[in-house]
Amino acid sequence: MPMVVLVIAGLDTGGGAGLKADIETVSALSGHPLPVVSTITYQNPKEVRGTFPVPPEVIRGQIRAVKGAFEIRAVKIGLLHGSTVGVVAEETEGLTRVFDPVIASSSGFRFLSPEDVEELKEKLIPGSIVTPNVPEAEALTGMEISSIEDMKRAARILVEELGAEAAVVKGGHLNFTDILYWNGKVFEFSGERVEGFTHGTGCVFSSALATFIAKGLELPEAVERAKRFVEGAIRFSRAEAKAVNPLWELQRDAQRWKAKEELERTVSELVKIGELLNPHVAEVGTNFALATDFGEVFAVKGRIVRYGKTVKPVGPVELNASDHLRRALLKMMEFYPESRAVLNLRYSEELIERARKLGLKVSFYDRGEEPEEVKGAERGTMEWGIETAVERLGDRPDVVYHLGDRGKEPMVLVFGRSAGEVVERIKALL
Repeated sequence: MPMVVLVIAGLDTGGGAGLKADIETVSALSGHPLPVVSTITYQNPKEVRGTFPVPPEVIRGQIRAVKGAFEIRAVKIGLLHGSTVGVVAEETEGLTRVFDPVIASSSGFRFLSPEDVEELKEKLIPGSIVTPNVPEAEALTGMEISSIEDMKRAARILVEELGAEAAVVKGGHLNFTDILYWNGKVFEFSGERVEGFTHGTGCVFSSALATFIAKGLELPEAVERAKRFVEGAIRFSRAEAKAVNPLWELQRDAQRWKAKEELERTVSELVKIGELLNPHVAEVGTNFALATDFGEVFAVKGRIVRYGKTVKPVGPVELNASDHLRRALLKMMEFYPESRAVLNLRYSEELIERARKLGLKVSFYDRGEEPEEVKGAERGTMEWGIETAVERLGDRPDVVYHLGDRGKEPMVLVFGRSAGEVVERIKALL
């Protein structure tokens, strides 16, 4: 049975944080969320325009409706207002509570007054696992935090003076290190800057933490796993919502399955035209790569090689099986995200002429023009070449070629929006 997590939080009309992010997080981690609306916010990815606190008795009614019907393993509490703190504290007493003290938005909108903050400290922090970021920890403890040692002191204050069961002070605003103080011990969880949108990170972290606790994990392991889950949610964040993506693992795995199946199918189609393809297989071998929407690239392990008069894939389709094509494809996708597949062939003038006659957009780069600093780098030629070809054409190329260099074989790259489109182009070319 899925682990049941009661979620009490605000509604973000921008769809990036709050209750929506909580529901997605708990569900993505195989839990069952029980959503209770505490506040309605009027916001979009740029700003918070206002809030409407749900009346205390309405919150009480929502909680009581589910409390007796489900075995609640943990509670995640987010945005509250002063008038609702007491009700939430009463109705969740005796349950394992993870409390994310939302005080102000990243855009500067203040949700809670100083009096509201005092209400939190008096009624809700005691007995809860509290998960403030650095500004929130400063507001709750009254101290300035500018180092890991300060974070440790703040976590101790939250537990030893304010009565929290445990405290996780999150360092995303400071040094990407999180500090847990629990059972008289300090635990340190280092991290690194992850590129992506960060709106909703606090909601996702606290919901993930509550879900891992509901699954029976000890607190240090639950914090570690929640932190790594959030890092993935940032890395694969949503551009449309300008927010983290709690569904990233599910979407990534689905994309992997689809890409692998698509590439396996189209490699089989290439084998069927193997006698036509055979003369155009590069001396170093030919490969076929396909990228997911998450920027992961599948290819044929060991490449596709000549096999008598036909061709044969040496190994199976796997993730990151071709470094060269992966880098070429990812660079092309920086300019044209729709270009998701590529296959390399042996260069010939006839092949390039056929491509032009078919109306394909052709560009090239000259490896003799490659800057010395690029040649000296461990990896960079492929990226420089694709960028040069794109800039030369001023458009999205379907075919990119180069004439080689000392020890480097001339090559043709055929791009497409899907693996199927690349195969159709190969058939037309051959």
